[in-house]
Amino acid sequence: MEIEGIDVLQLIAERKIVEAIEQGVFEGLSLKGRPLDLSFDPLEPPERRLANKVLKNAGLSPIELSLRRELTELKREFSRAKDPMERARLAREIRWLVLQINLLLKSTPSNTWTP
Repeated sequence: MEIEGIDVLQLIAERKIVEAIEQGVFEGLSLKGRPLDLSFDPLEPPERRLANKVLKNAGLSPIELSLRRELTELKREFSRAKDPMERARLAREIRWLVLQINLLLKSTPSNTWTP
């Protein structure tokens, strides 16, 4: 959800973080001042963990991540496009990417998009 280049959800999240800081919610946390270990994704299925680690060690990213980055960029382009023909072309590309991601994940469609 963007309004003239401003992501509304990001603004809400930042406001909530500032409120939490002011209320002292982040004080006394056990990992305060230490870097987070972002190398492990607890939501990643175990069967894909090894494959993704091999890709990462080779300097590559999983195809799903590449497709999601491309999808994000196409959605951004779609929101800026004024020409109906360009919007239609971008909508087709977005639907195609959503289909690819859903097939890659082999799950019920969790990614949907409507212009």
